[in-house]
Amino acid sequence: MGMMGLAWDTTFLKTRAGMTMTVESGVGLLGAVISIVLGNGLESFIYWSTFFISGFFLFTHVTNLTQTLESKVPSLAKIHLGYLAIWTVMLAIACIYRFVFWNLISIFSWVLLFAFLIDLFFKYRSSPSSTAAPGPATPAAAEAGGKF
Repeated sequence: MGMMGLAWDTTFLKTRAGMTMTVESGVGLLGAVISIVLGNGLESFIYWSTFFISGFFLFTHVTNLTQTLESKVPSLAKIHLGYLAIWTVMLAIACIYRFVFWNLISIFSWVLLFAFLIDLFFKYRSSPSSTAAPGPATPAAAEAGGKF
């Protein structure tokens, strides 16, 4: 039994998902602190929000709150997948920007981009398919909306 009735499961940190979330949160915090001096507004937003959001997801997994949250918010896995996709695009924009105006903060952007790409790849592969039934068999059925 853990603190405040939370069960601490630190073995999650040794899994691939735990390591990527830890890297995302840790690099997000380091990048956020350094971006105070060297970064711009977009990078600062990306780093601070990565620290808090990935840290939140990491906290829920380590304390076994994920199942409780998913029972209350069934689309939590899709929200996490969307978060990873949107932040990957923003990090790609930051990396492209840093090709022109290179700075030390570029290293944090690249590390975070690779961590997000790895996490996004495995989360997408493990997500259930949204197609439940095959499409219409004939063009006539497709024109009729698949009803005939």
